[in-house]
Amino acid sequence: MNAHVRRTFYLFAAGFVALVGMLAYWQVYARESLANNPQNGLQTQRALETPRGLILAGDGETVLAESVRRKTESGRVYDRVYPGGEAFSSVVGYWSTKYGATGIEIGQNSELSGTAEPATLDALINQMTGGPQPGNNVVLTLDPELQRIAYEGLAATATGRGSAMAVDPKTGEILALVSYPSYDPNNIDENFPELANDPTTPLYNRATQSLYPPGSTFKVITSAAALKAGVRPSDEFFDPGFLDTPGYRVVNYQRKDFGRLTFAEALVFSVNVIFAKIAIKEVGPELLYQTARDFGFGDPYDDFPLPVSASDLGYPVDQWVEGNTAQISFGQDRVSSNVFEMGLAAATVANDGVMMDPRIVREVRSPDGIILDRPAPSTRHRALDVGTAQTLNGMMQGVITTGQLTEAEVPGVEVAGKTGTAEAPPGQPHSWFVAFAPAEDPEIAVAVMVENGGEIGPQGDAATPAIPIAQDIMEAYLKGEGR
Repeated sequence: MNAHVRRTFYLFAAGFVALVGMLAYWQVYARESLANNPQNGLQTQRALETPRGLILAGDGETVLAESVRRKTESGRVYDRVYPGGEAFSSVVGYWSTKYGATGIEIGQNSELSGTAEPATLDALINQMTGGPQPGNNVVLTLDPELQRIAYEGLAATATGRGSAMAVDPKTGEILALVSYPSYDPNNIDENFPELANDPTTPLYNRATQSLYPPGSTFKVITSAAALKAGVRPSDEFFDPGFLDTPGYRVVNYQRKDFGRLTFAEALVFSVNVIFAKIAIKEVGPELLYQTARDFGFGDPYDDFPLPVSASDLGYPVDQWVEGNTAQISFGQDRVSSNVFEMGLAAATVANDGVMMDPRIVREVRSPDGIILDRPAPSTRHRALDVGTAQTLNGMMQGVITTGQLTEAEVPGVEVAGKTGTAEAPPGQPHSWFVAFAPAEDPEIAVAVMVENGGEIGPQGDAATPAIPIAQDIMEAYLKGEGR
């Protein structure tokens, strides 16, 4: 009898432990994933009956998403409305009980839905009594004026496809992040099937998720590696117009030969042959690979609230041969990136070699305006020492002044930048431009990419469509229009 009681006791004890374990799993480990799943019936009901928090632009006033109450036969429900429309949807995303959620709507769902841990007494009382729990408000870092300028600039390009980013290099705050074409999140339930089948992929965030060859903008990273290897801006190199490597011949745009140039001039005129020579003979694959990693290549930015596709160099470094090193040095071969990464690379040079953690959420506020969370700017890592970064800054200023890129100039302000052509056969090359200003004390860094822009600029780079967009963004910000 005692043995039977013991077995029964052990059975009940095991069941009790299993029950506690399951509750702990769902309440602790799986709590956030359940709360963030729009197909969760309880979450769907909560979204309909309780207002989600506001999403606001960086000025703290411009409403990008809000819940509006609507009367129905069964009572009152809340509809999600997006006053910012298409210009902001690549960041804000959408919330749909039918098709799920994207962007900040899902990245900050715990705060917006009111399912985060209560941070005020009222929220705690509501949670304990089972009362309604309105979501917290999320304030982004986006400058609404810069966002619209970037959006309209991309919309006006010949191909109507591209992306742009602007960032404060000293804080890592993202001032603009745009993907075009875009979509109107206000009617996502009606238009989702059509948008999902659209060949221009408007639902995809080109700024963070798409990957493209960065072309000559990658020469900023190669230049950083060369400076670390001891190459000086005044060092001279000879360009006969080609460089033969086993299995691959490097040539310049239109097969030009520039003759003898300094390293600084090779950056100005974007000379592939000289950069390939420097990468092979002066830098080497290991240092070039590590420098790219220091600038963020390979980093998926998992701590960022929007999904980011990691930029890639295409091969493990131990598999590089001369032909790979040559092509990688000017951003071709299998190198792939996006404006999110290349904008952070430009910002790192601007910030004396320090890469800041990218931030797009400035603060979280309770429904009654109490600031619940406002993270301070933080350093991700140092990519370059101060001296090397400042030397590269000066070389990038020369790209604008010596290269006579008048379209990139901001009146009364020194600009540093680099154009880029990214071959994308069978289509026209992509048009790239990265820059920062004022060059001596940078306040803003930008990256713009126009897909298949194809228009050839004065340096032999297809950056012409990208340059005026970047210039408009920088000028508006520095004039104070976007602050």
